[in-house]
Formats: sequence, C-alpha cells, structure tokens
Amino acid sequence: MASRQCYAIWLGIAGLGCAPLLHAEEDKSVRSLEAIEVKANHFLELAPAYGGNHLATGGSIGLLGNLDNMETPFSTVNYTSAYIEDQQGQELRILISKNDPSVQTPGSGGTAGKDTIYIRGFSAGDVYLNGMQGLTSGRRVMAMAERLEVLKGPSALLYGMNASGDVGGSINMVTKRATVDPITNFTATYMAPSQFGGHLDLGRRFGENNEFGLRLNTVFKDGEGMVDHRKNRDKFVSLGADYNGGAFRLKTDFYHLDEYISGVNRGISLAKDLQKNPLPSAPKGDVLLSAPWASAQIRENTAMARAEYDFNDQVSAYASVGYSESSMHNYNTKGSVLLNDQGDLRLKVTRRHNQSRNVAANTGLFYEFDTAGVKHNLSMGVDWYRQNSRMSNTALKGWTADINIYDPVYPERPNFAQAPLGPATITELYSFGLADTLSFADDRFRLILGLRHQTVKTHNRSSGVRYDKSALTPAIAGVWRLDEDWMVYANYIEGLTKGTQVGDDYANDGEIFPPQRTKQHEIGLKYDSGDYAITAALFQITQPNTYEVPGRAGEKPSLSYGGEQRNRGAEIQVVGQVTPEWRLTGGVAYLDPRYHKTSDEASRNNYVTNLSRWSVKLGAEWEPSFFEGFTLSAHLSSQSKQYLDKSNSYYVPGVTTYDVGARYRTSLAGNPLTLRLSIENLTNKAYWVAPLSQGQGSPRTVLLSATMNF
Repeated sequence: MASRQCYAIWLGIAGLGCAPLLHAEEDKSVRSLEAIEVKANHFLELAPAYGGNHLATGGSIGLLGNLDNMETPFSTVNYTSAYIEDQQGQELRILISKNDPSVQTPGSGGTAGKDTIYIRGFSAGDVYLNGMQGLTSGRRVMAMAERLEVLKGPSALLYGMNASGDVGGSINMVTKRATVDPITNFTATYMAPSQFGGHLDLGRRFGENNEFGLRLNTVFKDGEGMVDHRKNRDKFVSLGADYNGGAFRLKTDFYHLDEYISGVNRGISLAKDLQKNPLPSAPKGDVLLSAPWASAQIRENTAMARAEYDFNDQVSAYASVGYSESSMHNYNTKGSVLLNDQGDLRLKVTRRHNQSRNVAANTGLFYEFDTAGVKHNLSMGVDWYRQNSRMSNTALKGWTADINIYDPVYPERPNFAQAPLGPATITELYSFGLADTLSFADDRFRLILGLRHQTVKTHNRSSGVRYDKSALTPAIAGVWRLDEDWMVYANYIEGLTKGTQVGDDYANDGEIFPPQRTKQHEIGLKYDSGDYAITAALFQITQPNTYEVPGRAGEKPSLSYGGEQRNRGAEIQVVGQVTPEWRLTGGVAYLDPRYHKTSDEASRNNYVTNLSRWSVKLGAEWEPSFFEGFTLSAHLSSQSKQYLDKSNSYYVPGVTTYDVGARYRTSLAGNPLTLRLSIENLTNKAYWVAPLSQGQGSPRTVLLSATMNF
C-alpha cells in the first residue's frame, strides 16, 4: 500500500508540474528522422552511423531516451542493421561479443535456453525489445533488428530491474521500420556443410506524405551446420507497421519464431578426480557432446505497440504495451559427466517443458526547460511487467550410456513420458523513475540526477512462497566536454536482484531479504572524430552475496548478505572509419573479479569462476581504393584462462582464435548484389570454454551469403 501511495504522489506532482507546459507555444524548428525524413523529438530519434555504417553515434539510454555518445556518461556500443547483415545474421550473443572485449559468451551455441552472456563479469542475457523486457528471447530474431544497443554495467535507474536479476548490462533491440525508398531484398545463406536458408526483407511507405509504413521480414533455414549431427530448422516472420503524422507516431510489431534443434548442447561436468589441471584435452569443436536425438522445440509469439506524441518542442510523451508467449520442449542430456582422461562421457537424459506468458507496459515523458541559465532535460517513466511461467523437469532415473568424446558412438534414444506442467510462478515488477539532466556553460557540463522506486512481487503456487519487496535506487552521472572531440564522464549507478528467502537449513528460516543492490563506480574518457570513436573506462562493481554466519555450538548457522563479489576493470575500445580505406572495431579489457567477502575461507579473495582476466578483440576491414566494392576483413579474439571452481584449483587455459572474411558489392542485371564469405576459427582450434556446461569452443565455420536488392 505504501508503494502505491508513493506512485500516486509522484504522478500527481509530475502532472501538476507539466500540465501548464503542454500549452506552450510550439517551435517549428525540429529535427528530422534519418530514415523517413519526418519531424520527431530528438530523444526518440535513431542516431546516424559512423563511417562504415556498422556502429551508430548514439542510442537509447532507457529512461533518458536516445542520446549521442558524447552526451552519454556510460559506456555503450550501438550496432546497426548493416553490421548484422555483414555478419550474416548470426545469433545475438555472437554479434555483441565478437568485437567487444567486455562481453564474454562461451560455447559453440546449440543451447535451447537463455543465452549465457557476461558483461563486465556479470550476467546480462535478458533482451529488451524497443525498451520493454520479457517480449523476446533475442535468439533467432536478428532479421527484424534495426539496432542492437548495449549499455555496460548496472542500469536499474535507466531500465528498471529485470525478472532474471541480470546486472551486467542492458541489451536493447530496436525494430526495423519502412523507409522512404522502397526495400526489396532477398538474401540466400549457406553454412557448411549443409545448412541453407533465405531471408526476405520488404519495406514500403504509403500515403500522400509517406505517413504509413510496412516492413516485413521472413527467414527460413534448415540443415546441419558446424557441429556434426546438430541440425537447425528456423522459421521466422515479423511485421512492423507504423504511422508517422509528424507530432504523433504509432508503431506496432508482430513476430512468430519456430525453432527446432537436434543435437542440442548441454555441455558436461567433471568427475571429482578430474577437477584438477591439466584437464583432458578438448575434442574438436565439431564433435557433438550429447546425442543426435537430444532436441529442443522453441516457439515464440510477440505483439507490441508504441505511441509517441510531441506536444511542442519542449514536451514529448510515449506509451507502449506488449504481449509475448513462449514454449520450449527439451529432450536433452543435461548432467552428463566426463569420467576420465581417456574421454569417456557418461550421458544422462532429461525431458523439460517450459511455458511463459508475459505482459509489459511503460509510459514516459520528456520535458526540456531552462531555469536561471541552466538547461534541464527532465524524464519520467513508469514500467510494469508480469510473467506467468510454468515448467516440468523429468529425469529418466537409472538410465546412463557412455560415449567417448574423441570417437563417439551414440546410444539409441530412450523413451519415457514427460510430466505435466507444474503450478505457475507469477512475477510482477513495477517501478517509477525520475531523472533530470542539467546542462551548464553552453552544454560543456552535464549532470544527471535520478531515482527509481522498484517493487518486485513473486508467488510460487507450487510451494506457496510469496515475495513482495521494494527498493529505491539512485544514480548520479556527469559529462565534461573538454572540446568538440573529447569528453570525460563519471557515474555511480545501481542494479537490483531479488533477495533470497531463507530455507530451513538456517536459524533465520523464513526471513525474506529485500532486493539486493549491485553498485557501479565508473570514470571514462571518450574521443569522437565524427568518423570513429574511442572509449576508455575504469570501473568497480560490487554485488552482495549470501554469507553463512556460524551459530553457537550445536545451533544452525544464519544466512545473511554479508558476502560480496567485487569486479574491478579497465577497458578501451575503438569503432569506426580510421582512414578512408580502413575500419577498426575492437579493444582490450582487463577484469579483476574477486570473491571479496565469503563465508568460505578457502575462496576468499580468489578469482570468480568462468571469467577471463584479459580479453583482446580486434577486427579490421580494408576497402582498397583500387578495387571498388571489395572489402577484406580479419579478426583476432584472445582471452586468458578461466577458473572453474571457487578454490581456483583448476581452470580452462586461455585461447586465441582468428577469423577472416570478404565482401564484394557489385550489380547483376542492374540490381545491387552483395556477396559475403566468412571463415571463423580459421585454424580450427580445439578448446574448452567456461562454464563447462556450455561444452567446447566453436569449430571452424564457413558462412556464405548473397543479397540481391530489387
């Protein structure tokens, strides 16, 4: 009840403060959208791209709206649809980790659940769709993406808490819209040895002033890819419709995904006597470490709408609503154990069924005004999300089968019944955020002050457990423009995860902890020439962990949040066109992730598992002036060792891989044609990844595609 009263007071103050402003005289000098050349508030515009058209000069910062990189006191990277196309439409986890040393994602793919993504050493697998959570998995829907916007570090003020409690960063997908110029593109794709596909992209605008738009994307792909016996069949269709009347804009999106994977990847665990170094040698990446009959069927359906209105040049508002339903039927070998140095792997089998129905909504307001020579950009937003999820997990007890990871002979598929879905778990999140950006001295100095009130509720109908807690998360950030090209920034911002409910193993059984705050301190330097940009940052992120407090003799211990993980790091990244013929994307990151406070003395101050301390990712593209339309590319990815246990007694070694590629833009029968070739892991390096539940590293992968523009 108290939280509802807070919302009522905040909204009332906001309404009283803004009501007279809606009648202010309208200023006719407004900017225009890049794609369709119509008027729009600059907080809602897409930013232009750097040279090469792979990275954008700005993007969405959640509650703050769209900002230029040189106005943003956070570390961000914004990928364009051209980048996605030139990477041949790979999965989101690959696209955002390929050139960013701060993003780590392990394994050869082929998993059926949420992708494992770490940003600055913390999980960040949830994907926002046009600023709303819970509406997409982000797995195979890149065909509909106009932008992929990555914000590094906790972001509770900017996006609110997400249902998974991810705090490493925020990933936002912006959907495609029709442009003034008609779009008719078809792309044929091939992945060795036998996976073929096609992608059709159609866009048209209608009306006397091109106010109506439709953008259709369809994808079909089927066949065996880089891993033996692993086949993917993807069917995807999306439709984006919009109306743009200048001051008023309405955008809608619908998509359907049907994905089937056979030979699904569930990784391995190690027998106790193998939990030491050196580990058994990893098999080549094309070896399937499960069984060909291990499979997953994934379906997603999503619909959403967003309305935007500019009351005048000072005040703009937006409101969005979306619905998503998803299901996954999974027949897998989770829990398989590597038994010995000879590579014998004992398979187990499990059937799993997940079902989720999600509803999301948000609304917000941007208001620009001046007071005593200080410019204010005030932003307010309300976010609401509800998830209804059910699952069943059925293991075939007593069944095992052994294969050898170096020369596997797979067993026949066992048949057993799937248990029915269990009772639902209901998760509800709602929050109100308020931020003011103050600008001084001709915009050389910017100060952002913000606060979000977050409430999280869950009800597990199986156990009867309920959770209902709230938290306030502040943020402060600043920008100092040294000159036109250089700026310094700093921020303090928090992330939120749901607190634990203590079990009966502890003396404080039944205690429910409030949402736990992950805190980031960051300072950085940015350079932007207009053609390319460089960002350097130093940061510290601390996250509380559960901690056992010993009881008196004969008494149970208590559970508290006295533990702490502390990640300190530095990163430098460059993007864009550094010379007329050369483009660079990549950088270097150093991470010092420690279990700073633990109840286990053996792990105190040890390195956090599954993370590399050093990561280097460098990509270069060369467009020779003497060969018009031709582009050569090369890429290096290198990371240091990763510990697999908290005592740091064993680890997977560091690894370096190389990719090469080429593109050629020409024409055929008067129609533009782009041919692409990529070879990833050129030397076919065999290596383990951390966590081992993600299996081994990806093998040499050959990708071909041809795009015709009609």
